[in-house]
Amino acid sequence: MQSAFDTRLNQRARRFLRSAKAGSTLNAYEADTRIFVTWCHLQELDPLHATHLDIMNFLADQADGVLAHWVWLDKERTKGELRDGAPRKPATLVRRLAGIRYAFRQKGIEPLPTEHSEIKEMMRGIVRLGDNRKQKTGALTQQPLNQVLDAIDTRTLAGLRDYTLLLLMFCGALRRSEAAKLEVDDLDFTPHGVVLRIKPSKHQLLESEIALVPGGRHCPIRALQKWLKQSRIGSGPLFRRLTRWGTLLPDPLGPQGINLMIKRRSELAILPLEVSGHSLRRGFITTAVTAGKPLNKIIEVTRHRDIRTLQEYFDKANRFDHHAMEGLL
Repeated sequence: MQSAFDTRLNQRARRFLRSAKAGSTLNAYEADTRIFVTWCHLQELDPLHATHLDIMNFLADQADGVLAHWVWLDKERTKGELRDGAPRKPATLVRRLAGIRYAFRQKGIEPLPTEHSEIKEMMRGIVRLGDNRKQKTGALTQQPLNQVLDAIDTRTLAGLRDYTLLLLMFCGALRRSEAAKLEVDDLDFTPHGVVLRIKPSKHQLLESEIALVPGGRHCPIRALQKWLKQSRIGSGPLFRRLTRWGTLLPDPLGPQGINLMIKRRSELAILPLEVSGHSLRRGFITTAVTAGKPLNKIIEVTRHRDIRTLQEYFDKANRFDHHAMEGLL
């Protein structure tokens, strides 16, 4: 079951089927399914014949932290075990259920036990009793970002790559998955700046373009030009992995590598922030909103489909302005 696709599908069919969902989503589903399968084996259950009651027991255990934490013992041999851990948040359980549903559907199991009304009823109970607070990572806004950039030694290839990547992710409000897919051909240098082509992703089904304009103290245009010159990359992935000795490799720096780089560079700059791959996108939006930039111009960069998501930033930036209680006491 951990290999969700029907064995009768050939490699081409599997490739197109995988492309229907983002790689990060499929990886999360795979992890969720692995946890469910292992849990079933510990209960002496066949995961392919699990009933809706079995799934309810699984979700209840996860909600209480029972056998909810996966620990790799030997990742190369795909050996690991489940241990007790922190209770899983309702949002995690919703995704766990989605991963199990996806695996069942790919295996052709009908009717889907995940769709039973009692599971939906129990999920409502978990949501009511669970911790539903959103855990948002810190935003790398202008001041902390400058602190991180100033701490990078751009005389080294690794330093110049990270410096350029951080600047580009901030100025383009890029998600790490989008940054990982960038190639040299996606850059179009013009007299006014750079037109950046962004490939489709989980959040953007269609290809899009944004404009990058020159900066002052830290300029993304100059950084890109210097990176291309120093790295001698003429085609293919724009940001690539490096060996520990600083040798450039042909394969791109992946989303997880980008996430770890952001954390490492923030730690070196001694930032008191919990950062992640999303911190630069959040940082751009927060900085632009605080600076009073028009909503439509921010959306040109962020490419938000739902304006309500962006409205949260405006609400937080202006929550103390013209307050309804002002002058009442």
